[in-house]
Amino acid sequence: MRLTQPRRLSTVLAAGLGAALSAGLIAQPANAAGAPAQGSYRLNFTSVYTGQSVTVTQTSLTDNEDDRLLSKIVSWGDGTTSYLSANELTAGHNYRSAGAYQVSVALNDLDGDTVGTFAGVSKVSVAKVTGTYKLSTRTTWSGPSGTLPVSVSLAGVPAGATKVRIGWDDGKYSVVARGTKSVSHRFAYSGTHQVTAELFNSAGYSSPLALGSVNVKLDYTNPTVKVTTPAKANRVASWKTVRGTAADKGAGAYRVAIVVGQVRGTTQYYFNGKKWVKGSVNKSKLLYATVKAGKWSVKIATPKKGYLIIGYAAVDKVGNASYGKSKQVKLTR
Repeated sequence: MRLTQPRRLSTVLAAGLGAALSAGLIAQPANAAGAPAQGSYRLNFTSVYTGQSVTVTQTSLTDNEDDRLLSKIVSWGDGTTSYLSANELTAGHNYRSAGAYQVSVALNDLDGDTVGTFAGVSKVSVAKVTGTYKLSTRTTWSGPSGTLPVSVSLAGVPAGATKVRIGWDDGKYSVVARGTKSVSHRFAYSGTHQVTAELFNSAGYSSPLALGSVNVKLDYTNPTVKVTTPAKANRVASWKTVRGTAADKGAGAYRVAIVVGQVRGTTQYYFNGKKWVKGSVNKSKLLYATVKAGKWSVKIATPKKGYLIIGYAAVDKVGNASYGKSKQVKLTR
């Protein structure tokens, strides 16, 4: 036997083995396809208002021992989707329009795509923000003493809400219980403010419902006030009631203050609110009258013959005051 025979034999065996592999007679074992992953999900809320959010949460995942699950796609039913990696468990979505939306989860698995199952309802009902909300006025005034209040009346707030939040568009909010009938506010500054209402429950705040705008105007104009002279001004009986008018170009005249005194011969008398008392007219009690439809009146005790002196001034609804004036009348009968 030649020394070269073993070498030739190995060559023949190697060639035969290569041919066998090429022919598929000897093959490597292949990974068998497994079952696709199966997921279970639940929604935290199935009934919300527009502007509120819902969350879908994965509660279980099976048949992913081979880690071939690539991703999960949540379809919210309103044309939007959320993409989750294989390890992400939750996704949230905010609904902007009312309607009923079917939520689903598609699992992208190399072993085969599947659709997740839901424990409970998988459809979300989205309701409009409802209720009746009325502004007391669309214009108010601001002056030295602050801003006149504006109120919103509430009615028909849906039972699904526990609270209502009124937004005043000046950085302030009023949060009230559902059964509240009215809420008022004094705006922090002038300008036009868009007022809104939001419903609140366990799902949070809804989208805002526009209630209208309020224009807050500045008023630093003083009111004007006059004492009306009666037809028979010289008679004491004509002055049992002191009457007058008041006007204002802004927020409106609110109140008039008067003092009354008398000089009878050389003696002074003051009115203490109930009767005439001998003494300096400077002691006269300040009397007030509310302006109604531009008019005001104050009853006093019937004066005597002599000179009746009336001092008067007015203030408007936001704190602007007129200059003090006086009127002197000679009473002869």
